[in-house]
Amino acid sequence: MSKHSQISRRHFLQAGSTIVAGSCLLPHFAKADTFPDKTISFVVPDSGGGSFDAYVRKFAEYMPQYLPHKVNVEPLPIPGAGGQAAAFQIQNAPPDGYFIGMLNVPGIFTSQFGKKPSKTNLDSLTWVANLGREGYGLAVSKDSPIKNIADMQKIATTRPITFSSTGSGSTDNFATRVFSASLGINFRIVTGYTGSAPTMVAVARGDVDATVHSLATLQAMAKTGLIRIIFSFQPNSGIAGIDDAMSVGAPTLSEIYQWRPVVAPPNLPQTILQTLSDALIGTASVPEVKEWAQAAGTSLFPLDYRGVKKMIDQQKALIETWKSVLKA
Repeated sequence: MSKHSQISRRHFLQAGSTIVAGSCLLPHFAKADTFPDKTISFVVPDSGGGSFDAYVRKFAEYMPQYLPHKVNVEPLPIPGAGGQAAAFQIQNAPPDGYFIGMLNVPGIFTSQFGKKPSKTNLDSLTWVANLGREGYGLAVSKDSPIKNIADMQKIATTRPITFSSTGSGSTDNFATRVFSASLGINFRIVTGYTGSAPTMVAVARGDVDATVHSLATLQAMAKTGLIRIIFSFQPNSGIAGIDDAMSVGAPTLSEIYQWRPVVAPPNLPQTILQTLSDALIGTASVPEVKEWAQAAGTSLFPLDYRGVKKMIDQQKALIETWKSVLKA
């Protein structure tokens, strides 16, 4: 064998070794083509039983048919701190597309103003899609002496009105503060509840005076007869006997919605982001999902990864407007 042949063969082997080693250093590019190839965990930002849980379970049921490789999508409740616990775990998960979750927006962005600021860098998360949007409402116990907002304002002159809340990083907490400030209501928020269901049970038992949640969440509990909805944050409630933002002279309250965005860890590869976003948007078009939304009283509002980012920027601007209330 000639010297020239020996050198060529040696260079060939070295080049092959370099290619193999290089491929090991680029796991994201290799996995993107086969994604997904195992179960995807879909985080619920509370203990379950509420509207976030219902959303995640319904989308997890039909999402696999819109993925390039059919795998299971399993709901994973992570309760705590108004969704902050869920956000923290999502932030620290590998950016491989197998750990996604729904967050509480705009509420999750208010956590920076709480006594214990969030440890999560929300701006670093990958915003995948938005699934729904609902207006907010306020409910009291079926036996409460508070029949309308005028009654609440009158009682508030003698003592604070107590509200149950899932925590400082929740939209219910944000909406409660803006509502009370807008109408001059003396209030006190009771936290520590792990989800919307426990906050409504607290109202039904008489532990607190009222609670604020999305109308879809309140309507589900109101069907049991344990609570009564007395206020809608919408410009026109459309329901006889229920006050709304216009009737109480606080039209800015109608700007508050419960959004249902889905996020993934920071630095999610673009190809996987596109795959997840497309699958979620596709799932929102399934007839069974639309029928579920109508029966649940929720409004599907699908936005892809580009649209959800624009929505997030708008919600951050809304919170900036009310930051003085959050710091109070």
